[in-house]
Amino acid sequence: MKSKERSYIEVMQHIPDEATIGTTSFGIGGLPEQLLAGLGEYYKKHQQPKNITFSTTAGIGVGEGRGLDHLIEPGLLKRVVASHIATSPLANQAAQVNQFEMFQLPQGIIGKLYRNAAGKGPGVFSQVGLDTFVDPKNEGGKLNQKAEAAEDIVSEIELNGEKWLHYKPLPINVAFIKATYADKKGNLSIQHETHKLESLSLAMAAHNAGGVVIAQVEQMVEEHIFPAKDIFVPGAFVNYVVVAEEKYHMQTAGTYYNPALSNEIRVPLVTQLNMPLSPKKAIVRRASQELTKGAIVNLGNGIAAYVGEILAESKVIEEYSLNTDMGSIGGLPATGIDYAPNYNADAVIHTEDMFNFYHGEGLDVAVLGFGQLNATGDMNTTKLGDHIFGPGGMIDISHGAKKIIFVGTFVVKGKTIIKDGHLVIEEEGVQPKFVEKLPYVTFSAKYAREKDKDILVVTDRAVFDFTEKGQMRLIEIAPGLDLEEDVLKWMEFKPVISDSLKEMDSNLFKEHWTLTD
Repeated sequence: MKSKERSYIEVMQHIPDEATIGTTSFGIGGLPEQLLAGLGEYYKKHQQPKNITFSTTAGIGVGEGRGLDHLIEPGLLKRVVASHIATSPLANQAAQVNQFEMFQLPQGIIGKLYRNAAGKGPGVFSQVGLDTFVDPKNEGGKLNQKAEAAEDIVSEIELNGEKWLHYKPLPINVAFIKATYADKKGNLSIQHETHKLESLSLAMAAHNAGGVVIAQVEQMVEEHIFPAKDIFVPGAFVNYVVVAEEKYHMQTAGTYYNPALSNEIRVPLVTQLNMPLSPKKAIVRRASQELTKGAIVNLGNGIAAYVGEILAESKVIEEYSLNTDMGSIGGLPATGIDYAPNYNADAVIHTEDMFNFYHGEGLDVAVLGFGQLNATGDMNTTKLGDHIFGPGGMIDISHGAKKIIFVGTFVVKGKTIIKDGHLVIEEEGVQPKFVEKLPYVTFSAKYAREKDKDILVVTDRAVFDFTEKGQMRLIEIAPGLDLEEDVLKWMEFKPVISDSLKEMDSNLFKEHWTLTD
């Protein structure tokens, strides 16, 4: 049988104008980036294919020239549907000058649209996204003027007396997918990949639409050497296979290959702990105090992920089940640019199934970063200043959690240090994060309260909860700070001040501390 291996440029001739390309991502981990590079190169030479709709699930890119930046040639893209594009800066700029239509949807919903496309379904019906910027009564997920002029891709319906969102079908006719190995028939295995992602649904969707499935792999093998149950996508669904360059086939944004990240081996967790004493460490220590033993907890990217390190340092991590939205459950979430996999995971399930769990409100707690907050607890990470970020999986996760803990620094680009168990402000910062008006609502506190969810905000300078009327309330202030000068002065609104306002535990700001103290 003739091998399905082709060059990354050669396969691009099979993509028609007006195609809808679907792919997977988390930064450049999970992203078949060689195929994006090939599409960009091919278009520069041939000016085809034109007017592509491109969709991806999670964040995409790792800096200038990577990720979505490969595809910003004028005329190549008609529309982008994604959940987060902050780390593709050139594409970010192109979206803001209306080079293409920019739509953002919740990460888990995009994955469900892939599965729906595989079965040629009617789209996705969900309450995920109600009252956020995705809701058509707000922006409908439209992030620029070109998208505003296009047709709606989200509508609101009523079913059994309840409001639901209808996410219209996203028909996929080209699938870009990523695996570790392929045999000459195109059977794909994912031994070195960290997660299962949505590749199978994408391959089915493109195949069933009579389209093209192109797989990027690390290596081709001559014979079928893998157990049938280890084949993630069968070769019957795959048209072509491309062997990638190392730099375009990363496990995560920071690592080409580490068997611990793909859970092929287990490692002593103590070797993965690297957070020195800092105000950020005090934040995650305080957040960890809110976790009940036995809880199923999602840890988001950024500061939030370090809660796992606090639990590991305190030798109580086995008392909790920590997960990330890509599908890792149990063990210790990786941090920094390796975020998404868990070391020593108990299980790695399909990403789509992880989001089903979230959408079904199975989470006990979500610890998430925040961009801007208003006086009622609405939060914006969709667009900050002149940069488009996006919700990623935050809308999905917060929908499914009984308790949401937002963690982050109190102001933008401030600098605080710890000295003798106190917080010391060295640089005030450039602007507040607690603002009177949000440009977009990524998290709806009103909707969360209607679902009886608890909301807490933990920063380096202060801790806030909310009154029964939904007003932000200051309940703790870091030791060493002045209430007026260091906290209230840097908020565009005045929160309710708790009658029992107290200092944050000074032990949180000391070198040696464990959750059991």
